[in-house]
Amino acid sequence: MKFFVDSTKIAIHLERSKDFTRAFNAYQKALSLTQNKTTIIKIRSKQAWCLHQVGNPLETEKIYQDLLDEFPDNPWGSILYAKYLIKTRRWKAAKALLSLASKHFPDNLELYLTHASLLKDMERSNEAIEILKKALAQVSLTKGRGIMRKDIWAELGSLFFQRGDYNSSISALKKSLLMDNESSFLHYDILGICYLLVGDHENSIHFIDKYIHYNGEIDTEILKIKARAHARAGVHHLATASLLQAYALEDRLNLDAEDMIDLAPLKQLGFLDTLENLEIEE
Repeated sequence: MKFFVDSTKIAIHLERSKDFTRAFNAYQKALSLTQNKTTIIKIRSKQAWCLHQVGNPLETEKIYQDLLDEFPDNPWGSILYAKYLIKTRRWKAAKALLSLASKHFPDNLELYLTHASLLKDMERSNEAIEILKKALAQVSLTKGRGIMRKDIWAELGSLFFQRGDYNSSISALKKSLLMDNESSFLHYDILGICYLLVGDHENSIHFIDKYIHYNGEIDTEILKIKARAHARAGVHHLATASLLQAYALEDRLNLDAEDMIDLAPLKQLGFLDTLENLEIEE
């Protein structure tokens, strides 16, 4: 085992040093020291990348095709080939491969995550959402990169938010929160924004406060959201306090037309006129 680990470390070092020919040979030595199928696939994928880097893409393709043929019952051949296709900007081919592989390996989380990430990068968020829904519909899922179901729900919530489907985003993120530790949940800010945009200022304030408490840092945008929520609730002194805090961070403040829909009462009260470096975008 020690010889295998040492050989692999040497190969990785050579690859990172861009000495791809020697890295290829070092990976070949490591191959002779393992019988694990997944490990073999991963090492041969590394060799394929070395060949690509020295200008031999045909041999690279041959290695990946051989992996698919030799290990039809192992998803890693498809996963790593798809990642190679993505890296070389052949997105349609990667998408087709991942779609096919997901049918053969419906419980493999890594396939779903790679597929959803690709679709997100292709600005096909609706399709990415459907892929993640399919993953969540599986009774059992293999672990992928330390990612669990809570992380899939969180990514789904983020995609719904990007699409402007705020109620669905709230639903997905709250499911993620139920599966997570309160202190390690990373999306309180999105929940706060979503609740504001669906007209629930109380929950908006609640989750913005959670974000500030656990994140330890505040920024102008999150304070503007909090100010808008307080303004909607009619608690103008708290809205002005949040805006003053935002103003103090950069000694200036920018508000857009959407902000002003909620903050109009503060303008009527004359508060905004007291801020010297204030810019209101029409």
